[in-house]
Amino acid sequence: MNRIRVALCQKSLGVPITRRDIGEMQAFRPHFVCFPEYFFVNRRLGNHGQTPHNQALQIRRIRSLSRELDATVIGGTMPELADGTMYNTSYVFHRGEMLGFYRKRNLFFAEVGKLTPGDSYRIFLAQGITFGVMICADIFDESGFRFMREKGARVIFSPTFSLRKEETPEEKYRRDNDIYVSGASLSGAVIVKVCGVKSEYKSFLQARSLIAGPDGVRFRVAPEEEETEMIILREVEI
Repeated sequence: MNRIRVALCQKSLGVPITRRDIGEMQAFRPHFVCFPEYFFVNRRLGNHGQTPHNQALQIRRIRSLSRELDATVIGGTMPELADGTMYNTSYVFHRGEMLGFYRKRNLFFAEVGKLTPGDSYRIFLAQGITFGVMICADIFDESGFRFMREKGARVIFSPTFSLRKEETPEEKYRRDNDIYVSGASLSGAVIVKVCGVKSEYKSFLQARSLIAGPDGVRFRVAPEEEETEMIILREVEI
């Protein structure tokens, strides 16, 4: 397979996907669906709060979506309770079956002291494609990109919590090249970054979803769409 269909769910954090969203994705028949960092949270508990009951509920939501969409779902992230501690974790499901999970290795400053970092990067196999997950600040760790190259990853999904910055479009585009095109070149993979949208829950976000390859940025959300909820549907050459 040289081309895959991906759905990027650029949505507010902690809200259900609507029937309209599901119908839009079903019509596109994506191979992969990716959500933002901290999408599968209970707003009352917050980004760094979790209960066993809510954790099980959120995992069931991801499982159900992967079955209904007949796709591989990278479940953004959610707080995960395990081993007497808490992680920032992305669960990966393929057509109702869990392929595994990845725990964020490189914590954002607001997570330090509240969450525990994961201890290793991971790859997954679905749709005949080897792929990995690097969550938000993981993309600043070159060893992660080298791991993905060594393991043969064709795609890297990057659920992201993107803070608003005062900068020009030119500065944003330069940063995209410095980080994502550089990372794609280092890993030899296409990077699919999916961001959450500003809301009353998190008013300081900007949704700068994009797709980048070693050849450059192939898609990015326009500056005027950084506060717009949307399902981004793209066919990607890998």
